[in-house]
Amino acid sequence: MTGHRAALFLLGAAALVPAAAQDLEPRRGFGVTIERPESGEAVIGRQEIVARVRAPRPEEIAYVEFFLDGRLLFIDREAPYSVTHDFGPRARVHVIRAVAHHRDGPAASDFVITGALDINDVVNVQRVILDVSVRDRARRPVTGLVAGDFEVLEDGRPQRIVEVSTEERPILAAILIDSSGSMKDRIAAAQEAACRFIAGLRDGDRAFVIAFDEDVYLIQPVTGDRDALCAAVRSTEAVGGTALFDALDAAYRVLYREKAERRAIVVLTDGEDTESRLDRKALLTEARVSDVVVYAIGLDVPLLSGARRGLVEIAEETGGRALFIEKPDELGDAYAAIAEELRSLYQIVYASDNETLDGRFVTVEVRLPGRRGLEVRHRKGYFAVPPGPSPGGSPSGARGGRNLGGGTSVSSGGRLPAGAGRRRTCTASVPPHSSGPTSSVR
Repeated sequence: MTGHRAALFLLGAAALVPAAAQDLEPRRGFGVTIERPESGEAVIGRQEIVARVRAPRPEEIAYVEFFLDGRLLFIDREAPYSVTHDFGPRARVHVIRAVAHHRDGPAASDFVITGALDINDVVNVQRVILDVSVRDRARRPVTGLVAGDFEVLEDGRPQRIVEVSTEERPILAAILIDSSGSMKDRIAAAQEAACRFIAGLRDGDRAFVIAFDEDVYLIQPVTGDRDALCAAVRSTEAVGGTALFDALDAAYRVLYREKAERRAIVVLTDGEDTESRLDRKALLTEARVSDVVVYAIGLDVPLLSGARRGLVEIAEETGGRALFIEKPDELGDAYAAIAEELRSLYQIVYASDNETLDGRFVTVEVRLPGRRGLEVRHRKGYFAVPPGPSPGGSPSGARGGRNLGGGTSVSSGGRLPAGAGRRRTCTASVPPHSSGPTSSVR
């Protein structure tokens, strides 16, 4: 065996898809329901969280994960499935999620949002952090803008901008390379272009490399060593199908485990997803609740194809963009455009007037009044839940604010442990989140 197939591991996909949405024989009749507490119920002090798992045969159930506000609380491997947690002396809004894993891989999930008794007796101003890209008609980044140039609206209401910064911050980048069989005649050009992107990383930046065909492989864990990253890229070989959505989900999983001020996924693919367990709808949900910007490069992807629509949808949901090219020799320019944009993002911090942290999705719009011909891109909104510890120490935790789309969520977590599925020789892996209640996996 050569290249990345010599010693790699499989990253399992997030199991965010309802049981009925997956055409998998082992999933028939498999599901989970949180029985206690109920949605809207105010919980204080020590309370038991109870999940009921439905399965044709009890032995089909592998384990159940319990998450509170995006943080892993406990993994229960025996029925009855429950965990006791101290919610503190005051009833607050929490997102509780249970994810039941089938022994054959797929999973089912359920969530509830608890209520608050006295949420209005104290007014807390939440600060929201938002990365914004501004480009002109020639698609070049626009610099030199100040706070007075911007306007921020939440659900149509103007918000007070606290700060606008262009200070360069270290980047943690996931570099995803499509190594499916259709890339055979293009893989060398893809490797060269990706290595040029890696060469442009600066001191303090870090990255990791994921290759994907019908499976997903972490071929270089997180590092700031540009030579090691490029060597991993050059080790890819083209064979097999395409598990694009599973690869994107695996990238989220690695990103959430690392401290970083700015997270990005840069993915190159040339075709339709044919092998993923995760579907596009579930991946879009994960994109919506994350603080990761996605840049997609589509190589010779048909104009009206579902693959093209999917790349655009995922990128735009996160404030990134999808670039489509026809020839491999255009890859260098595509990667260069992404690198330039990552270096020219504005960070806007604003004080949200939203006091109702009830788990709903709050839409956000950034405008440049009085400036015509400029394109503004950013994340579309965030879920209104109480700010909590962000996995990996994201900016929301560091600043005491709520990083847009980050922090707690109602749709994260529930991933298969690393190494689940087909067995391969392992030399590098993301630690499976079965290490106990101290794990911080979304």
